[in-house]
Amino acid sequence: MGDDRNRILDLLAAGKITAEEAARLLDALEANPAQAAGAETSAGTGAKTGWPKFFSSGAKATERTGATGTAKFMYVKVVSGQGDNVNVKIPLALLRAGLKLTSLIPAQAQDQINKTMAEKGMAFDLNNFKPEDLEELIDALREMEVDVDAANGDKVHVYAA
Repeated sequence: MGDDRNRILDLLAAGKITAEEAARLLDALEANPAQAAGAETSAGTGAKTGWPKFFSSGAKATERTGATGTAKFMYVKVVSGQGDNVNVKIPLALLRAGLKLTSLIPAQAQDQINKTMAEKGMAFDLNNFKPEDLEELIDALREMEVDVDAANGDKVHVYAA
């Protein structure tokens, strides 16, 4: 159980799970270590054969625990069939900072931006965009996940966590 506990705390320290998620995992671990961890054992030996299922399933931490919270990062991962890999972690705090910076844009420039965006098919009014709208957008990003498997072997995975 000590290794499981340390792994949960390491994930918390790395920012991969929230404090709420860590507390839920630790509670489940203390309640029933074998069941909470979902550990598999070798036939007849009783030895653990792998990391607990809630860490090895390949799903995001929020899906494994059912936790709710605000996404902190947008992740873009690309694995190319030719071996070119991309792994980008974008802090969603940049969106919040960007919204604050829009208050520094002169009104004429905002009007021109809105007009150009409308011409491109994006009816988006910077003048009426409020912090509450951004938080709603970030919450919606938490539910978004894009997976692309191309015929040439390239894979793209975009998600927020």
